[in-house]
Amino acid sequence: MNKALLLMACLLLLPGAATKGNAARQSETGTAPQQESKARPAARTGAAGPAEKTLVICGSGDSQNLLRQLAKAYEQSHAGVHLDVPDSIGSGGGIKAVAAGKCDLGRVARPLKKKEQDLRLAYLLFADSPVVFAVNSSVRGISSISSGQVVGIFSGAITRWSEIGGPPEKIYVANREKGDSSRTIIEKQLPGFAAIDKPVGQILYTTQENVAAINRYKHTIGYASLSEAGNQPNLVLLRLDNVAPDRENVRRKRYKLVAPFGLVWKDPPDQEVKNFIDFLYSPAAEKIMADHGVFSALRKREHHDSTSP
Repeated sequence: MNKALLLMACLLLLPGAATKGNAARQSETGTAPQQESKARPAARTGAAGPAEKTLVICGSGDSQNLLRQLAKAYEQSHAGVHLDVPDSIGSGGGIKAVAAGKCDLGRVARPLKKKEQDLRLAYLLFADSPVVFAVNSSVRGISSISSGQVVGIFSGAITRWSEIGGPPEKIYVANREKGDSSRTIIEKQLPGFAAIDKPVGQILYTTQENVAAINRYKHTIGYASLSEAGNQPNLVLLRLDNVAPDRENVRRKRYKLVAPFGLVWKDPPDQEVKNFIDFLYSPAAEKIMADHGVFSALRKREHHDSTSP
């Protein structure tokens, strides 16, 4: 059975029971399923002969697509440099890989923990990304969801869409593992969510797998960073308590589910790392962030006001 059929079967079977999975598969708390941080790739040789400089940016899946687009734009204006943005190994995995010298930059989607601060890595918060609840487009008639309805759905108290104004269909839930960045943010902002003893639905271990499941399977709800959930053909992004996850609501703190997108690196950085950080301050980078549903946090700070926890 191929992966897509297996995932579909998991979503359709026992929607009221969360799977425990394997602890080694946790993404934001360590290593994503079947993913390990690998040694950096060798320098690539271009058509003209000289080897390219390669920077590896590993870590969270929440900012994965965004960083790939930023990397592509950076390469276009910096000849002889290649930026490799591999698949997710989680925020924690990215931090460990940078500390071990396996990656040049680490993608993180949460504040650093105390033990991670002790690694003495430089940290830059470069963007704010709303965390959004999203449903498959088959769920008609719902554009906003209340905090209470979220808790009801993920706890199993609400089992059909008709109970909150939708179609008379069973609700299927795509959830993330304990410790995932987006789930942690929701738990902090919606106390009732954190109090759910046994969440229902299927646990998925990467942002990309989670978004793909909501996008593919009818009558499914889940959550993810807006940078990954936006611009999906079969997803409907919901307002939360009738507040949209837009720039103004994030700026005014009316929309409270916001993930901090950051980068970590060893201090002092080499020149190419510094050049990429410089690029993040550019109007071109800011536009790419906005196009992917995140808002540059760099205008809030003076140029190069990064901190070393």
